Amino acid sequence: MSKVLKALVKSGRHAGLLVRITNISTDELGRQNAACFLPNGTRANIRLGDLSIIEEKPEPEPEPEVRRAKTASMPFIGGSTGSRTLTHTKNMGKHRVEVKAQAPAKKQILAVCETCGAEYNLEDRKGMPGKLTDCEACAEETQSKATGKMIFSHKTGATIEIKKDGELRHEAETYDPKNKG
Repeated sequence: MSKVLKALVKSGRHAGLLVRITNISTDELGRQNAACFLPNGTRANIRLGDLSIIEEKPEPEPEPEVRRAKTASMPFIGGSTGSRTLTHTKNMGKHRVEVKAQAPAKKQILAVCETCGAEYNLEDRKGMPGKLTDCEACAEETQSKATGKMIFSHKTGATIEIKKDGELRHEAETYDPKNKG
């Protein structure tokens, strides 16, 4: 089904009426006529030049209303919650607090970089790698990071292998449940 357009008649016998256009046709001479319904329900063919089409904006669809029981004390959480305590189940429905990025420091404690001599805010340097006496551009990480890998050798016997600078620092023990060693 085609979309029904609305238009206002600008001139002619039906001037000032609001009509509904159902079809637009062209005759042998190239003139365009619109088949219209008038407000009283009668049909009329009106020249397209005598009409001013009214653009209709689609109404936004209302969001579906979430129906909740008036007696519900906690939200329903699907899945296996039967083995959990009531407090644990309630806490599962709560939203987690998002960790926000560190805001710029409100205090300004200006210091001079030992390496390049530039002035920087000491409060902005807190928590960043390198010495506090160096600015952001000159600071170098002095500690090398260690990496770990979880090794699962048994149901409850998981250990971690720790590597620092590519060298194995702590090796995970292997678990032999039948002592076949």
